[in-house]
Amino acid sequence: MAMGSCRREKFFTGSTSLQPSRDTIWFDTLFTKHSGSGYPLSVTKMFSFKNREKTTVKANFRLGGGKNSAYRFNVDGVAGPEITNLEIPGKDSVFVFVQCTLEANNLTQPAIVLDSLLSTVNGKEGKVLLAAYGWDAHYVRDSVLPCGGVWSDKVKPYVVIDNVLVDSLCTFTIKEGVNVYCSARSRFFVAGALRIEGTTAERVRFTGDKPVYNARFLPNQWVGIHFLRGNANSLIRYADIHNAAIGLRVDSLPVGGPFNLTLENTSVKYCGQVCLAGITAKVQATNCLFAEAGSYTFLGLLGGNYSFRHCTFAGYVYYGARQDGHFAITNTLRDGNGAILDSRDLSCTAYNCIIDGGNKEELAIDNAGAAAFATDFQSCLIRSKSQPFAGMIYNRDIRFKDMLRSNYALDTLSPAIDAGMVLSPAISVDLKGDLRDGSPDVGAFEFKK
Repeated sequence: MAMGSCRREKFFTGSTSLQPSRDTIWFDTLFTKHSGSGYPLSVTKMFSFKNREKTTVKANFRLGGGKNSAYRFNVDGVAGPEITNLEIPGKDSVFVFVQCTLEANNLTQPAIVLDSLLSTVNGKEGKVLLAAYGWDAHYVRDSVLPCGGVWSDKVKPYVVIDNVLVDSLCTFTIKEGVNVYCSARSRFFVAGALRIEGTTAERVRFTGDKPVYNARFLPNQWVGIHFLRGNANSLIRYADIHNAAIGLRVDSLPVGGPFNLTLENTSVKYCGQVCLAGITAKVQATNCLFAEAGSYTFLGLLGGNYSFRHCTFAGYVYYGARQDGHFAITNTLRDGNGAILDSRDLSCTAYNCIIDGGNKEELAIDNAGAAAFATDFQSCLIRSKSQPFAGMIYNRDIRFKDMLRSNYALDTLSPAIDAGMVLSPAISVDLKGDLRDGSPDVGAFEFKK
């Protein structure tokens, strides 16, 4: 009778250590924990450990800070903070997933938080450094902002979680130098008036809640600023509103004021859908940049009154399969089959503006409604096959300084230089606050040697 036998696994017993794919796991800057909530959710970093030997090793893993560490990890699905006798076959690897949650540090500037993930094989230890900066913030969650309230802290950022509202008949002010970070799906609703008062030296910044360099070009990190029906007299000056789905949405004509929204020296970029959307709204924009949107840099829907002076509309980066022009105006509202549901008067003026992009036609004009449709475009550079406006400069290479890095200042040979007309009242500075000369350049930026 034959007897079966079990082969015993051989383990490496000599001196060795695991080979990490990275020696430092860097989380960059993270917001510290919002008291009483699970916010912010941690990003997850991944790396691997490789067994250098030909035979299986038994490895132990632990965090240097133990149970009190700000970090947590798992190795091939086995959770820490301590793992013992994990078998890794010869020349094979295991994958490590690390997360980080930082407690408030009560400091005005980001503070570094360090730990190590230690791996041990047969008594020989290896180390992978874990590092993150923790940044305390003012957290505002699902709140109606106080009437007459002000955000003015230039050092400690404001973080919007979910939604906030400026109520009707109220004014809320954001002062120069303030940074506002918005969580996923968050909206900044305005039923009253919002005043964003940046300066040339200290701009106000709105963006998603990932304060790291590699997230700055990503759209759809938050929903955007939404001016509700009945709002009036809002002002945004010297601000950067980036990484939203719809950067600015303005609903309905104002009540008791000349404009729903006045924009000055402001950039709205990296939006998943639209940079500026007006729905029967009244908006004036001067020295503004609207760039890099999934569908439209500007959408004027169902009429409205829009005035653009020295603005640049640029659509070169595609977050989707954009087919239509990115500058769109219409006096209609249509259903999904294209039938007109409603029509309202539209007036749109554009003086000394650039409308350019990667398509041959960057205008989308629908004036089929019964309501009035009035346009006045003067001294503009436009990318368009249809060329609907007389006296424009069409289809020239604008020669921006560096489109790949979203630098829409003018290069030396740009046809926009000195191509503008002098407006009344004159506009003396550009988007950055630099002086314009007596022969103004077209677009948001005045050329500087």
